[in-house]
Amino acid sequence: MRRPLALLAVVALSAGTARATEPLDLELGRLGAPSAAAWTAAGVTDPAQAARLAGESKVRFARLSADLGLAFGSALLQPGSTTGHSGFAFDLESAYAQVHHGVIGADHAEPGFAFDAPDYWVTREMRPSELFITSVHVRKALPFSIELGGRFMYLSQSSYFAGQVEAKWAMLEGYRELPDVALRGAYTSVLGQRDLRLRTTDFGLLVSKRFGVNAVTSLTPYLAARFTLLSASTDAMAFRADDTTGTPLTPDQVLASSAAFPDFSGLFYRTTAGVRLTSFAVSLAAEVTYYGGGTFETKDPGPDDYPTLWVPSSLAGAFKLGFEF
Repeated sequence: MRRPLALLAVVALSAGTARATEPLDLELGRLGAPSAAAWTAAGVTDPAQAARLAGESKVRFARLSADLGLAFGSALLQPGSTTGHSGFAFDLESAYAQVHHGVIGADHAEPGFAFDAPDYWVTREMRPSELFITSVHVRKALPFSIELGGRFMYLSQSSYFAGQVEAKWAMLEGYRELPDVALRGAYTSVLGQRDLRLRTTDFGLLVSKRFGVNAVTSLTPYLAARFTLLSASTDAMAFRADDTTGTPLTPDQVLASSAAFPDFSGLFYRTTAGVRLTSFAVSLAAEVTYYGGGTFETKDPGPDDYPTLWVPSSLAGAFKLGFEF
């Protein structure tokens, strides 16, 4: 009884992967199977070719995960100081984050395998050049120059959203001659795609300096050095539902074509520069975040490891309208 139930679960997971409802929803099954065994079950008889195809699928998943994870974690929109007269801030934010495209591997379907998307942005309808993310951001200052906060983010034209919690400690704050300096950490989890587990942990150093414009207005430029640890993986998915003639596969064949993307993790360095304008309780801010690109390499990679891959450079911009009390 347990085996039929497991097979039924695999088929259900496969069906759920394909049910994208919004233009930017992902169809992860179109990335190709990350397992050489799944390619072999699909009819690829050459072990070297099956391993190559699995490696290319992993690169597609890693590039897609990097684009999506860095986009959700791009906005900073705060200086090094803690917030407000009574220590409370409420912000409405928006961010544009650059994403990439590229053909990785074969640009055609492999014989005996339903695979049609070497471009790793496997969306339902659109091929985005940038992602537009809106968010609600709340921060609360505590004693000893500590600040806690949280964000709720939504990716426009998709079913995806993310939650973020953050903490900041202002080591230097409020000195006339010195800039405000703070350490900040944030954890973000992307939700809305049930097969995907995508998380980022952001930590870095913030430096800012407040300049008074008049009695009620101030201008605060800020600069941040940020390190982002990204982790991405999936549940098991069935990458085939039928053969090349359209005949449904048996449960055993579906199970043989199933695989999960193993955990991809990488450390990304980004720089953010921005400026905040406050007047009375109203706060405006705008910033730019730059990632310079990087190579991710696994020494002596095994069957479940990712091959060497390059994540290209990218830009993101963000803006906020908020209130600080």
